[in-house]
Amino acid sequence: MKRSTWILLAVAAALLAVILLWERKAPTTDQREEDRQKVCELQVSKVTRLVRTGEGPVELQKGPGGHWSLLQPVKDAGDKEAIEGFLERMAQAKALRFPQAGTPLAALGLDKPRATWDLLTGQQTTRVEVGAKAPFDEGLYLRVNGRLALVPADLESLLLRPADDFRLKNLTAAATQDVQAFTVNGPGGKGLACRRAGRGAGWDVTAPFQDWGADSKIESMLDDVSLCLVDTFVTGSVPDLKTAGLDPPRTRIRLEMAEGPPVEIGLGAPVPGADPRKRLVYASVSGRPSIMAVSQNSLASLDQDPEGLRSLKLFRRDAFEANELDVEGPVKLVLIRGKEGAWQSKGSPAAKSVGSDLGAVPVALTNLEGEKAVPWDGARTPGFDPPQATFVLKGDGFTETAVVGAEKNGRRLAHPEGRPVALVLPGKGWATLDTALHVAAGSSGAPPSPRKVPAP
Repeated sequence: MKRSTWILLAVAAALLAVILLWERKAPTTDQREEDRQKVCELQVSKVTRLVRTGEGPVELQKGPGGHWSLLQPVKDAGDKEAIEGFLERMAQAKALRFPQAGTPLAALGLDKPRATWDLLTGQQTTRVEVGAKAPFDEGLYLRVNGRLALVPADLESLLLRPADDFRLKNLTAAATQDVQAFTVNGPGGKGLACRRAGRGAGWDVTAPFQDWGADSKIESMLDDVSLCLVDTFVTGSVPDLKTAGLDPPRTRIRLEMAEGPPVEIGLGAPVPGADPRKRLVYASVSGRPSIMAVSQNSLASLDQDPEGLRSLKLFRRDAFEANELDVEGPVKLVLIRGKEGAWQSKGSPAAKSVGSDLGAVPVALTNLEGEKAVPWDGARTPGFDPPQATFVLKGDGFTETAVVGAEKNGRRLAHPEGRPVALVLPGKGWATLDTALHVAAGSSGAPPSPRKVPAP
């Protein structure tokens, strides 16, 4: 075959590849038809400002971090989901048909649009003018960048939705993970204060007592505050702050944030005439422009006894956050956690072996929690005999110690070092740990010691 023939074949193959690639990327007939029916071309992520004039003026601005702000008719935090949901629906909106150009605007209600939206993306603006509803409720007339369109009637409620629908629906924008400390001062002077302990150690309760906090319960209470939904933005006949029970507030909540100013929340008097099942009360939040109504049902955790927020754990940290566990008492063990997370016994013939018997000790210790807390007065604490066992957790940057007393009168006390309380240990939980200790002592080569059968 001649060289020129080979060249022609190569050129033909290249052209075929280009055609196939173009066909693969080219939209199908159905897709092109759908795109032709779209009312506007809109990239939601690039929209930075929305302005509605006419019926119900609204102005929304996107700021750093993708956070939205409502600028008109009031200044408030914007609801990102509501705003971007609005934009998504507009980007997907399809016309039922496009009326012929030159159709009298007055017949479509577009000579004097009820509302006009300007959706700004950089230097480009998409203008959506809202006209009248078509006869027989067929749809709604719009003019988008000068092009007439008849769209489904349900877009009317989207385009004319109240400004309040674009406001942040949560009582506050403060996220639980960003709260560093908080106080709650309720009626009658009852107060609660908590602060993060730092270095991954969870929470401390600082008032009405000072002790470790129950991390999950404290986080849950903060979630209730940050996720509390606004039932109503109080407008119209707005009561004065004193009538609303907000001058001063009946309950004050102060959130100290990792960044920015603290958030002050006030809860006031019941909202008159509201559904009693909702238990609505007036609320105010620093930085927000108006009084709101929220349900006390969503904030019921604020009313709990602070004692319920006290930790009943022997250690702040999980045993698996440590790299060494020392046990001193009837059973003596030094367990080391290897790079892959498995536990082995230090300084014994079995030091290089890995077994589930050794891992059972830190598991049982992590799962062991007190049933209740009692005041601690050292060795003089009633029911606490001299320590029977001492447990020491050692990790990167921390060492924690807990001592466990002998069983007496059917109960056994444990004291985590530095705490003002001792913990009453459940019989079953201690029995599980005690059994794991003796099994581990045997498997590690340490001589098992005599032990009493633990109380049930």
